[in-house]
Amino acid sequence: MDAKRAQNETLILYTRDWCGYCERVKRAAQELGLTLEERNIWKNPDWSSELADAQGRLTVPVLRHDTADQISEWISESSVIIQFLMNYHERAADRSASR
Repeated sequence: MDAKRAQNETLILYTRDWCGYCERVKRAAQELGLTLEERNIWKNPDWSSELADAQGRLTVPVLRHDTADQISEWISESSVIIQFLMNYHERAADRSASR
C-alpha cells in the first residue's frame, strides 16, 4: 500500500459512554499514535443507525476501516480491534521507512 492510498483511509471507532472496552481501544490507538474518529452512538442517532445497519446490533466498540478503494471493513471485539490497529501501525511505519 502506498503512502497516498494510506492518506485516503479512515479509522472510525463507534463507542458509547461508560464502555471500558471502548476506552481500552482508544488508549491503544493513542499509544500507537493513531488518530481515530470517535462516534459515540449514545450522542448521535445517525451514528447508532449506521452501526445497526452495518452490524445488525449496537454492540461497541466497533472499528470501521474505510479503505482508499471505498470499501468499509467493520471490526468488532476490543482485542481484535487492538490487534488490527497494531498491524495497521506497523504497515504505516513500513510505508514511511520505504519512502
